[in-house]
Amino acid sequence: MGESAFAGWLIGRNLRARLFLMLGILGLLPVLGAVLELAAVQASREDQATLDKAIEGSVYLERTNGLLYSVLMESRGVFMSADTAAAAPFAANLLKNLDALKDVETAWRDNATDAETSGLAELSRRLDDFMTFRREIVRLAQEESPAAARAYSEKEAIKAVRTAISETLQALARSSEEEIKTARARIAASGRSALIGLIGLALGSLVTLGVAALFVNRLLMRPLFKIKTSMLKLAKGELDLEVFGADRRDEIGDMARAVEIFRLNDLERNKLTHEARLLSQFNAWLQSCKSLPELYDMVGEFVTRLLPRSAGNLYVYANSRDVLENVRAWNGAPAPSIHPDDCWGLRRGHAYTFGEHEIDFKCSHVEKGHEGVYCCLPVLAHGETIGMLHLDFGAKRLTGAGAIDADVAEQRRLGILCAEQISLAIANVKLRDQLRDQSIRDPLTGMFNRRYMLETCRREFSRAERNSQSVAVLSIDVDHFKKFNDNHGHDAGDIVLRSVGAALQSSFRDEDVPCRYGGEEFVVILPGSSLEEATRRADAVRADIEGLSVRYLDAALPRVTISIGVASFPSGGDTIETVLKAADEALYQAKEKGRNRVEQAAAPANSDLAAWIREADAAERARSEAARPERAEAA
Repeated sequence: MGESAFAGWLIGRNLRARLFLMLGILGLLPVLGAVLELAAVQASREDQATLDKAIEGSVYLERTNGLLYSVLMESRGVFMSADTAAAAPFAANLLKNLDALKDVETAWRDNATDAETSGLAELSRRLDDFMTFRREIVRLAQEESPAAARAYSEKEAIKAVRTAISETLQALARSSEEEIKTARARIAASGRSALIGLIGLALGSLVTLGVAALFVNRLLMRPLFKIKTSMLKLAKGELDLEVFGADRRDEIGDMARAVEIFRLNDLERNKLTHEARLLSQFNAWLQSCKSLPELYDMVGEFVTRLLPRSAGNLYVYANSRDVLENVRAWNGAPAPSIHPDDCWGLRRGHAYTFGEHEIDFKCSHVEKGHEGVYCCLPVLAHGETIGMLHLDFGAKRLTGAGAIDADVAEQRRLGILCAEQISLAIANVKLRDQLRDQSIRDPLTGMFNRRYMLETCRREFSRAERNSQSVAVLSIDVDHFKKFNDNHGHDAGDIVLRSVGAALQSSFRDEDVPCRYGGEEFVVILPGSSLEEATRRADAVRADIEGLSVRYLDAALPRVTISIGVASFPSGGDTIETVLKAADEALYQAKEKGRNRVEQAAAPANSDLAAWIREADAAERARSEAARPERAEAA
């Protein structure tokens, strides 16, 4: 297995397997060292045993030579003895030495080395001949005479045996010396081999330890430190990072993938937190809106932030409920108004996503060439559909029939949340406008009521004082109004009041403020108008009302006329009370002079009338506050 193949195999294992493999290799090193040491000791023992045998063979060789020498000396004693009796001690020693020689030869053969076996076999045969000849010499010396023994010993055969024994012993001596030399060389070589093996084992251990340290550092410590760094950055909120080792197939890879999951969860959590914060801000701003146009502008700003990758339009039902007007568009051109039947979402009463199902039908208000995914979200408030939120996700969002991608689903979810916020905000603004209209408008004529008239007077008088302008006030009363109620009923009187109110509203400018002061009395505020100009306009209104034809129950009512008193700020007084008193006094003058006429105020009103006006204003405000809960419940 090559280095690259081994590296690939090692990387393919899990971290536990690699650690166990490295620990196993490190654990085998002492065992290998012990095995090598035991092998060296065993080899040394075997070589020492061989050396000991070789040395023991040398000892046997020396003893054999010594005994042979003793035999020869005793044989010479036998030869040189004068008679048998004198030769007897030498013969006895000779036989004793022969027995000892036989014992030494036997012991040597039993403990011989492989190299000595053949030589000892040859020596044994020759010693047998030698001992046979020597015993014969002893016999001749004992039975005949030492001279006969000497004569026998001088035979060539006996000399040849002695010579052969000497040659065999010399060969054995050389063999023993060679074996001793070889054994000693082997012992020295075994020692060197053991030393070299131990040195190699030590070097291998160092290399293995280095590889283990490199493995621990590169495959364990370095990835762990990198993952630690990623986790510390993640703890600090740094989510824009790349987690190291997520593609690994070991425990480090599992840890890296876990850290990556934490990072993605934090991203998702931050995203949801950001969306929740934007939706909360969206709701807070929407609840602060005072008018629908302001609300629609805020919707455009926030939806652009929440849904940056989609275009859209906000449609709201017109008052006629037969058409939805486009009130706001973002990330694209505004679309024209649509009919309720043009949208499948409105017709089905719930969110409709084109491209979500295998079979879908396109809404009529969407362009014919459009093939992308879009969503129509009905905007509901208090159980009533008040509009529709249209979101266009683009053609590239399509992923196949019956499927939409996760980004489209996420933006649709946010769109539904936005639609809920928008619906509540629109309903609140409309309810607020309705309540405000109920608090400042007269329910019979639809004109501004006395409360609004007093607020307008305060505002316009302050503005006129700052700009050195004048404000004219018309005090109007329907002539003989009691006769309409008495002769024709209160319904006829209401029709008269509505007709007079409609005439007043259509006869003045947009900046003028016609109000119903109470009963059959009306007040008109004309900002920027002088006393003379107001008088001319009052006379024109009087003439218009005189020409009205009011019908009730298919019959014409008597002619309606009005009397008008005209006063102005600041010439008629410097407060609301004094100006209104001056206008009322002029009105009384018009009635005294025959009605159906216009009179100008001559002087400011007195303090008694001003006090009466304040009391009446307080009473009107109390009635309005008491009626507000009933109007809210009815709305």
